[in-house]
Amino acid sequence: METAAQATILIIEDDLAQRDLISLVLSRLLNCKVICASNGIDGLALFAELHPNVIILDILLPEMNGLDFLRQLRQEHPKNDCVIFVISGLGYREVVQQAIENGARDFMVKPFDIQILAQRVEEAINGMQPAA
Repeated sequence: METAAQATILIIEDDLAQRDLISLVLSRLLNCKVICASNGIDGLALFAELHPNVIILDILLPEMNGLDFLRQLRQEHPKNDCVIFVISGLGYREVVQQAIENGARDFMVKPFDIQILAQRVEEAINGMQPAA
């Protein structure tokens, strides 16, 4: 079973302050490896290279938004078992529904409680099966 210290988390968020906060909290609380991208295109490249266990994904991103990222990820990597948490200021039902339909496990509307996000990420990591 994965432990948080063995896990890799990819944060795809264009707001530097938000990205740094999430990265700092998750790396300190969970003692895991955190990598970051500021847009969906860079996020896809990092995913293909590093195969993270968890993705924290914003919806409003430059170059490729979060919903397009989810669709592209599922198309290019249909068998991946990465857990995806969406964080966004867009809490519209249609956006939430599209994110969940395209593979997101959870959707948190900004501003969100960083401790709750960390707890959900830790639960997801602890529930993962080891790679065969």
